[in-house]
Amino acid sequence: MSSQLRPFNFLVLLLAGALALSLGLNGFLLYKTPAPTSDCEDLQETEADLRLTQRLLARCQAAHQQQDSLLALRPTISTAVPTATTTAH
Repeated sequence: MSSQLRPFNFLVLLLAGALALSLGLNGFLLYKTPAPTSDCEDLQETEADLRLTQRLLARCQAAHQQQDSLLALRPTISTAVPTATTTAH
């Protein structure tokens, strides 16, 4: 009977060792990871950069829209290039 318990005891011991190792490693990693700090200055700088980027994008879009509207108002000059089919007729 003791011969049947020996492989079972080995597996239980192996499982307990793996669990202890896992808990130890997770605890170590959690201890070493720095706590997230909310840096208000960095957040304010990021928001300022975002607002500046949005303003520049809006100006760029307005300039392109104005340029597109000016191009639409300009009369189109058709410079047709004669081809072999048009000259044959």
